[in-house]
Amino acid sequence: MPTSGSSRRAFIKTMGVVAAAATCGAAAAKAQEYKPQVQKKLTHAAARYQDHPNGNEACGTCPYFIFPKSCAVVEDEISPSGWCPIYTTFAPADRGAHK
Repeated sequence: MPTSGSSRRAFIKTMGVVAAAATCGAAAAKAQEYKPQVQKKLTHAAARYQDHPNGNEACGTCPYFIFPKSCAVVEDEISPSGWCPIYTTFAPADRGAHK
């Protein structure tokens, strides 16, 4: 029994929709399963932290410093007058931004 062109097109469209729905459903399931890991902070040694400033650069003026004695990147207590090579004057959102 011959199949008409319109029936064949309808079948192909239906199969395309079914395939797309199956793919999106799998992607949605994976997205729901995704749980970001908590970023671990660096140790003082790994960050090469020192408890004194480097010239005019000190933790207290870095955007990663969290008042009164901690850092978003380095674990344990941080002195506002300490320093490490991660020091920056740019806000984290501004680093590497291009306009």
